Amino acid sequence: MEAHLLLEAKLEMIGSVTDFTYKWCVNMGLDQQSAARMSLCMDEVLTDIVLYAFKGEKGYVEIWYQYSPSEIELIIQEKGEPYDPAKYTYNPEHALAENDFKGASQETVKQMADDFLFLNRGKDGKEYRIVRKFRFPHILDVVPAGYDFNGEDEEEDAEAEQNFLITPVTSEDAEDIAKLIYRSYSYSYPKEDLYFPQRIETAIRNEYKYGTIVRTESGRPVGYFAVVKSTDSMIGEVTEAVVSPAYRNRGLMKKMMLNLIEMSRQRGLSGLFGMALTNHIFSQKVNSKYGFKSAALIISKTGKRIFKGMEKSHLDMVSVVLDFLPLTKQWVRPPVLPEIYAGLITEIYDQFDDPVPARSDDEPVSSRKTKTDMQLSINYESQSALITVKTYGATFEESCARMLKSTEEITLTSLYIDLPMNDTYIDTAISWLKKNGFILSGLMPFFHQEQDYLRMQKIVNDVKFDEIETFTDIAGKLKNVIQNEYNELQKDQ
Repeated sequence: MEAHLLLEAKLEMIGSVTDFTYKWCVNMGLDQQSAARMSLCMDEVLTDIVLYAFKGEKGYVEIWYQYSPSEIELIIQEKGEPYDPAKYTYNPEHALAENDFKGASQETVKQMADDFLFLNRGKDGKEYRIVRKFRFPHILDVVPAGYDFNGEDEEEDAEAEQNFLITPVTSEDAEDIAKLIYRSYSYSYPKEDLYFPQRIETAIRNEYKYGTIVRTESGRPVGYFAVVKSTDSMIGEVTEAVVSPAYRNRGLMKKMMLNLIEMSRQRGLSGLFGMALTNHIFSQKVNSKYGFKSAALIISKTGKRIFKGMEKSHLDMVSVVLDFLPLTKQWVRPPVLPEIYAGLITEIYDQFDDPVPARSDDEPVSSRKTKTDMQLSINYESQSALITVKTYGATFEESCARMLKSTEEITLTSLYIDLPMNDTYIDTAISWLKKNGFILSGLMPFFHQEQDYLRMQKIVNDVKFDEIETFTDIAGKLKNVIQNEYNELQKDQ
């Protein structure tokens, strides 16, 4: 689904890359015109890099192609000559009168893309991010005129319905899923993708997610539940859960959850996780009922939400408890637990039958002599970003500082950083992050390349901890630690 290219910065390679870009975007679901725009954006950026970043010297360009149901993102990195894009502002009058087209290429990209970011990462080079959103019809645009979304006869039909058919979802179920979401939640469901049938269809067809759908004997869709697969590890998120109001309290959610767990085992996943809302304690109870254990508390996961039926208790931010269910017997505890959180992390692990203690041959490593490797992922819809550290390297502090500085170009409500727990440097890294405004989030099991990570979080907005409810003892302990760290941080500011 994703793609990665490493190329020498030569003019000869640009045509092949732009052709690949167009075909990849079409295969991922973009219409031909949007794919052509992305291809043109790639051409403009690569041409500038080859002509101006590597003047007479050898250099390389790395390109990542990333897909989500709502957008396509192209990420281009290079370590050529630095430049300040603010000094290359396009002026159409100068272009016509003086044949001065300075800044024309970046203006072209801005006009062609939905988002265009330039991140200056100092010694780590420059990064360009080009985003194109899918323009699919909303569910209200595709249903026949006069369609009864409210299902006024649903209550009466529900009384008569006793038998249900539960099957794996296919791309042909997409429109029914969107109708079900709209009928059950109006516009309050937090995942906007589910109001666009073609986004659902594309995600299922590309195996970005799989799920189960419940229908009545007459074929009416009344339940849906899905797993969204991680692109960085063999785990998945149980999400997109809905049962039509008239058919609740009949055990349909239980049947769908059990189906998803079995489907995930058959697909060889190492584990499942759920993001349970902290203002909806029922979802935390459901996760606990099926063996999920609390591992992290993620503050400000999304922005302001108003949920149908909960309009009087809308939240300025939505936080979640991450609950995890291991599906493998091969889970081994990491060789390093951060000293400051060792007791709490040990309690989190002790909830599970697995993982087994670290083996004697699982010695912690020290990557300080290696190259620093960290990646930035941006969620444009929730205005959050995640930095994933692969190796700390000798320049961790400097590289991390430059990465954090580059994110100032983006309007964010929260920033997270995931740290590997196989390296003796983790305690120093945590200490540095806490001095730079980060607090604990928790354990992220199997989250990157089947390895356990510790997540730290930096919250931009004020946090109202009285709005954060937790169900399990561990989630409560996480909240206490996080709240104490947050309060200490506020005192120092």
